[in-house]
Amino acid sequence: MRPISIFAVASLVAAGLAVALPAAAQPQPRVPSIVMDHLRGLEARCRAAGGQPGGGRFIVAQDFTGDRRPDYLVSEGDYVCTGRPNLFRENGEARVDIFVTNPSGQAPRVFSDKLIGFRVLAGTPTKIQIARRGALCGAGAGPTTQCATQLVWNGQSFGAGVSVSDADRAGPAAAAAPAVSASGAAPAGETETAFLARCRKELITRDAGAARWADEECGDRWKHIVASRPAADALIAALPAPGQRPSAAELKARMTGVRWAAQAPRGMLATGRLGGLEAFVEGVGAPTGIGVSWNATGAEIPYDVVGALRTRGVQVTEMACEKQGVGEGERRYAGVLSGRAPFTVTVSQRTAPTGAAMSFYSATLSLDGRHPARGSTAGCDF
Repeated sequence: MRPISIFAVASLVAAGLAVALPAAAQPQPRVPSIVMDHLRGLEARCRAAGGQPGGGRFIVAQDFTGDRRPDYLVSEGDYVCTGRPNLFRENGEARVDIFVTNPSGQAPRVFSDKLIGFRVLAGTPTKIQIARRGALCGAGAGPTTQCATQLVWNGQSFGAGVSVSDADRAGPAAAAAPAVSASGAAPAGETETAFLARCRKELITRDAGAARWADEECGDRWKHIVASRPAADALIAALPAPGQRPSAAELKARMTGVRWAAQAPRGMLATGRLGGLEAFVEGVGAPTGIGVSWNATGAEIPYDVVGALRTRGVQVTEMACEKQGVGEGERRYAGVLSGRAPFTVTVSQRTAPTGAAMSFYSATLSLDGRHPARGSTAGCDF
C-alpha cells in the first residue's frame, strides 16, 4: 500500500469524530453476544477511568461481506466517555473492530486496528475505507506517513487492501518478506527439560518473585504444548515446498488426523475436527492458509501451537504483536522449516475476562511463501 497525500487521507473521517454513515447504517435490534461483550468492555473501561459512559454513534451494522447478513463495525474513538473524552483516542488514533456474522449467527472479530480515520460507503456489499499512519503504510514509510486503504474481504478476513488513491489500478498490497534471524527465538526441536528451564528463567528475569510459582506455571504451559502437537503435526505435513501451490484437496489429504466435514461454511474451503480443535483450509478458490481454532465460554486457553511447532523442529520467531484488550491480542511469527516455503504464523487469542464471556484461540499458517513485516513486540502482556 503506497503512501498517499495528506489531502486524500484528510478526506477520511478522523477516528473519534462523528461518522457520516449511509442512512441504513443503524444498529440492529439483536446484536451478537460477542459484540455486546465488547461494548460492555468499553463501558467498563470508561467507568474504571473515572468517566461516565455516554454511548454515542460508535457502532455500524451493515453487510460488509456480501452475504446479506449484518456485520458490525465498532469505533472506539466515537464512544462517548463523559469526563474522559480522550480515553479511547491516543495521538489521533483510535481502535476500530469489525465483527462478521457467520451462518450460525456468531460474529467473530475479523479485523482490529488503530486508525487515524475511516469511512463507510454505501454499496453491495458496504465498503470500508481506512486511514493509517507510520509503519503500517509499508516499506519506507516514516512515522508521519499517512495512507488510505479500501478493505477487501477475502472470505475469511479483511486482509490486504486496495489503495484509495489508486483504486482503479492497485491490487492487494504486498510487503516484502524481511530477513529473519533466530535471535530471541526458542530453539527448534526444544525438549521438555529445555523448555521448562527456559520458561522458568524468562519468568524470573521479568519478576524475581516468580520463583515461587514459575515451575507450576511452566508445567501448565508444557501441557498446552503437548495438547497442540497433533495440530502441529497436521499443519507441518501440509506445508508446501518452495514454489508449490497445493489444492484444498491436497492439503486435506496431507493434514492427517482431521475428520473433514462434507461441506465447508462460506469463506472456507474445508473445515473439520482434530480432537478439541477445528481445523480449516481458508481461501476463496485457491487456498491461502491452513490452521486450527478453538473457543469456549469462560475457559482458559488450553493450546499453544507455536510452542508445539518448535518442539517439532520448526524455527518460529516472533515478528510483531498487538494487544487488543485485557487478555486479548494477536501475534505474528516468521516460520522456517527445511524443505518448506517460508510462512507466517498468526495467533489470535482472547482469555475470557468473566465466566460468561467467550475465550478463543486460533493459529493460522500462511501459504503465500512470505514472512510478516517486522513490527513492535512491546507491551503484549495478554
